[in-house]
Amino acid sequence: MKNERRKKSDKMTKTKVELQALKKEKISVEIIGVTPLLMEKMDMDVVERYNLKKGKKMSKKDDVLEEEKYEYKKHKTKDGKVGFPAIAFLKGMVEVAPYIDGVDKKKVRGSVRVLGDIIPINYKKEYKDVKWGRTSGITKSPRKIIRPMFEDWSCKLDIVYNSANISAEQVINLLNWAGFQIGIGGFRPEKSGNFGQYEVKT
Repeated sequence: MKNERRKKSDKMTKTKVELQALKKEKISVEIIGVTPLLMEKMDMDVVERYNLKKGKKMSKKDDVLEEEKYEYKKHKTKDGKVGFPAIAFLKGMVEVAPYIDGVDKKKVRGSVRVLGDIIPINYKKEYKDVKWGRTSGITKSPRKIIRPMFEDWSCKLDIVYNSANISAEQVINLLNWAGFQIGIGGFRPEKSGNFGQYEVKT
């Protein structure tokens, strides 16, 4: 009886499993900024410190406090270069998927990867973009907002995709459409603004 059980057990372990082909391909794409890139990343420790100071100081000090926050609004790579999160480009591609033939959000989300964490951004000019907003609360007093703005910017994206599900042409078109319809950074088209638009360099 023991020998028979062993034979049955051996047969079960010999079951064949066929893996469905995962055809990973990689392409490198250069992105050219069409409109200035506005950054508004914020470190919550800085926000808390700012709010504490705001509660103790009068409005004369607001400009100084806003200047303190300026550098923290930039996305930076590990070696300190100005950059932008890779995930932002992928999210844009996912959002425009319904507009591209043959793909949908689920397929793009599962079949495309933009490599890296913070993508280095090349730029020619940096400006301090100054706007006026309102504080929260009852008074809603005027408040100066300073954000880093970069003109003539560009970057390079390394993209891995599963060619069994999506083609290189579809990947490029997704990225190009995302640059027009979604954008990246503050006041981008997705947020009813005009900043952070880009296109694929042909």
